[in-house]
This record gives sequence, structure tokens and C-alpha cells, in this order.
Amino acid sequence: MPAKPGSTEGRAERQPAFRPGETVGVARANRGTAEAARARVEESRKTPIIRNPVFAAQSPRSMGTSPSQWTFRGHFAQSEFARDRRHHHHLGVVLGFAGAVFWPYAYDDFVNYTFSPYAYDTFWPYAFDDVYAGIYGGYAPDYAAEDAYAYAGSAASERTYARSERVASTSGTAPASSGRERICSGEAQGLTDFSIQKIAQQVQPTADQQALLDALKAATVKAVEVMQATCPAELPSTPTGRLAAMHTRVDAMLQAVQIVRPALDKFYGALNDEQRERFNALDQGEQAQAKTANLDRLCKGRDSADARLPILRIQRTLKLKPDQDSALQALDDATAKSAQILKSQCQPAETLTPTGRLAAMEDRLAATSKALQTTQAALNRFYGALSDEQKAQFDRINARTG
Repeated sequence: MPAKPGSTEGRAERQPAFRPGETVGVARANRGTAEAARARVEESRKTPIIRNPVFAAQSPRSMGTSPSQWTFRGHFAQSEFARDRRHHHHLGVVLGFAGAVFWPYAYDDFVNYTFSPYAYDTFWPYAFDDVYAGIYGGYAPDYAAEDAYAYAGSAASERTYARSERVASTSGTAPASSGRERICSGEAQGLTDFSIQKIAQQVQPTADQQALLDALKAATVKAVEVMQATCPAELPSTPTGRLAAMHTRVDAMLQAVQIVRPALDKFYGALNDEQRERFNALDQGEQAQAKTANLDRLCKGRDSADARLPILRIQRTLKLKPDQDSALQALDDATAKSAQILKSQCQPAETLTPTGRLAAMEDRLAATSKALQTTQAALNRFYGALSDEQKAQFDRINARTG
């Protein structure tokens, strides 16, 4: 029988000539360099701050921005919803539910991340954890306060980035039983165990229900692996690079929800009324906090004029030719259409059951993916029409929403 992953069996055996992941024909002397490069990428994924070396080497003022805007944090992290949740959840909340609406600021985050330069990013290192929290609600683990030095919602700097690197490289990961692992740390086994055990304790499943709960755990492990495969390792310098990265990550979130949802539906459908009541109980307090918020106003969002890009400023800065100007107008129209896609899908509803929560997440993430795809083609066409000098200027234009 082959040894289980992580076991010590077979370690004394003779090592094969080539290990998995090695490229046949690569000189032994070069393999150490390649492995070191891969190790650096993996370490960067454990760091709760992503750094762009191009922009971090410059001052915010030279880039036409302020130090407080030098970090991409997402709009949710600084909203009333996040402030309420920090009393009950981890410090790194960057997206989540406002009532029954998942990721209400998706459009703002899309425009701000894509069309503005940043030296640091404290959004994407935490985003997958918040998707997991959205899937499991009150059954998701809280995160350790030790991450406070770099929590989402705070502006990063060279000092905090350096500290996050030191902690990531020396502290390792928490024990599997702690329920404090971040998805992008590469060690999330304790996270899935925590949620499934907590559900079992709450509903006391029968033998048949336990089999369905085991299937839910297997689906969750697979979903976490999908998100881990797209964990951020860099902060792109170009708008096209940032939009492509965001689209890939949103699609991974959507796929993760689609993997878990059928398994959760089957488990929830097998519960009796008393078990469902107990299952729902932990989520009631979560959603009650957002009931007083004006979700209708939030979903109506900004008007069509506010959803537009700063066209005049871009035209003046880049000194566009007629064909480039038409490509910019097409990009502006595509961005406004993306705003309408997200606005039409944002509909406040009643308190959600666990199965209803996943349905809402799937709908919202599907709309977000469609919105990003709508803009991505137009952005690629416009960016491809620019000269190298114009691209350098466009990379540094600040188009943040209010």
C-alpha cells in the first residue's frame, strides 16, 4: 500500500532520479534555483500583504495619491458592515454579506483595483477566507488576533510588509485543531475540520445524515483547493493584469460555491425540522446585525454618471488619437454596463437559510464574473492600442470611485 501524504513511511528509500514537478533535462545545478523561486512564491502566498515592487519603490505623492490610498483594501473593509462584524469575526474581513446581499461593493472594488495603482494589497490575501465564511456563516472559524499587524482595512507600508514576511517565514501555521488557518497559507485542513465538527455538534446527525455530512466535507476540501490554486502571489502593475487576476480569482470563488452547494443542499434537505432550526440558529445573529442597514439604498448604488470612468482626465493625460479615443469610449460603455449587471442582481431579501445563502453567493459571483468579462475585452483593446509611453501613463492614473 502506498504511503499516505505527509507520512514518514518510505523516506529512507532511495530517491528517484527526478522528483514530481521537476523538468526533465534541467541541470542539477539549476534545480536549486528553481526550487528556491517556487519557495518564494509559496511564502508570498502566506503573507497577509502583497507588495508591488514597482510602485512600492516610489512615493505616493509622486504617483498622485495619498499614503492612505497606497494600499488596496476594498470598500467593505471600511464600511459599517465590516465594523459590526469585527466584534465577532477575524480582523481581515474584506467582503461578505450585508443582510442577504453578498459583496455589495463588488463594483467599487472592481473599478478601484483595476484602474488605480497600488503599492500594497491587503484585500486578496483575505478574500478567499471571507468566501469560506460566507459559505459556512456561523460555522466558519474566527481568525487569530495575531494577524492584527496586517489586517485588511489598514494601510500597509514597507515596515508592515517586512514584518508580515518575517512572521510568515518563521511562525509556520497554527495547529490543525485551532481553526485559525488562512486558506492561502496552504494549510487549511483544520479549517474544514472545524466547520464540519461544529455542524455535527449542533445538529447531532443520524448515521445516514453523517454520510451526507462527510460528503459535504469532501466537497468543501475540494472547494478550498480550487481557491488555493489561485491564491495571490503578486500585485500586477498594469490595469489589464489586475483585471485578469481579479477575474481568475472571482471565477475560482464561483467554482468553489458551485462545488459545495449541491452537497449542502442534500445534507440540509435530510434534516428534520428541529435539526434545521438548530442548524439555522448560529446564523440568525449574523444577519440580524445588517437588518437596520439601508440595503435598498446600497443596491441602488451610484447613478450611471458616477459609474463612468474619468474620461476627460484620461484623454488629457494620454493625448489620444481618434482611434484610441473610440476605444476609450467603448471601455467606458463596457464599464457602465458592468455596473448595471451588478446593480440589477443586487436585490435585498429576507434572512437567508444556509442553502439560500449559497444560492445568493452563486448568483452574485456569477454576476460579478460576467461584469468583469464585459469590461476585460474592452480594456484589452484600449490598452493594446496605446503606445508604450501612453501605457506607462495609464498605469499610473488614479480612477478610484468615491
